[in-house]
Amino acid sequence: MRNIEIMLSDGMIGTKAVLLALSSLTTGNLNSKIQKNAKPFEMKDVLPSTHEYIVPPLSEEQQREQTNKRLLAFLAMKPGSEAYLKG
Repeated sequence: MRNIEIMLSDGMIGTKAVLLALSSLTTGNLNSKIQKNAKPFEMKDVLPSTHEYIVPPLSEEQQREQTNKRLLAFLAMKPGSEAYLKG
């Protein structure tokens, strides 16, 4: 019985699915109306109180890894940077 309760509250037909659909539709609608150089809306902007429920916070290791990936992506945007980033 407990599994059914979890499935209903967090599953395909539950609260989590509704919040994901709502945030996706809302952010898509808002992002279609903003200027091209503006920061796009994210789920945490639209539903801040439920963001941590849907997307749990990253661990310190995951945060470091994400920072490294973003830094590499930023560096890769410079023309001719491929030669320096290999290895």
